[in-house]
Amino acid sequence: METNQIGPQLGGQWLDRLQAILEVLLLAGLISSFMAALPFGLLQIDALMLTRDATAVALFVILEASIVLLLLVLVLRLHSEPLRSLGLRKDRWLSHLAAGAALVPLLFLINMIVATLFRVLLPGYFLERNPLVDLVKTPRDLVVFLLAALFAGGIKEELQRAFILNRFRDHLGGAWFGLMVWSALFGAGHYLQGLQGVVVATIFGILFGGLYLVRGSLVAPIVAHAIYDTAALLGYWFLAPSAH
Repeated sequence: METNQIGPQLGGQWLDRLQAILEVLLLAGLISSFMAALPFGLLQIDALMLTRDATAVALFVILEASIVLLLLVLVLRLHSEPLRSLGLRKDRWLSHLAAGAALVPLLFLINMIVATLFRVLLPGYFLERNPLVDLVKTPRDLVVFLLAALFAGGIKEELQRAFILNRFRDHLGGAWFGLMVWSALFGAGHYLQGLQGVVVATIFGILFGGLYLVRGSLVAPIVAHAIYDTAALLGYWFLAPSAH
């Protein structure tokens, strides 16, 4: 290769990396959270009030997820990338669906193990229940939380994760490295659920992302995420009636 060709190639690689970093930051959630908070600020609903009302929390989550998905679609269109590039394909969908469903018992087991470890080793940080789920007091609260969980968790978070892992795969050191980085940030984003919630979310992020990378399809992690969130909320509602 001629020396005069190396410079432009290296320059192009760095430009691709810079663009990938900017796109990851754009879709990481900070910008979308700020934008989603603006309407609540205009309505003079402060952060403390927001975290105490189930409907307000659900609306914020749905709005933030919608903004992320809009930004995601815009970035994909900018690169002429179809949604199927993120793993939204119909091939072997039944196999992917089964794999996602099979992961759900493991998710509940992990949640139980982490809770037990916190109860024994870190009792000061142990939480009997998810503090956000404790906001669910009425059937209406349950419905809006289910909608928010399915849309923001099952759909938005998995599309977001796939996009970010793909950018790491192509430009930022590899998909598995990106999975560790993004899972740590994903877990930290659950700080409102306490340290225990951060740990659980980090592990779940690794499992959802790993399932996506191994199978090359978003069907499995979307199914796993959606079933887990739905079962957890319904289990809380029907098995802990004293809480509501």
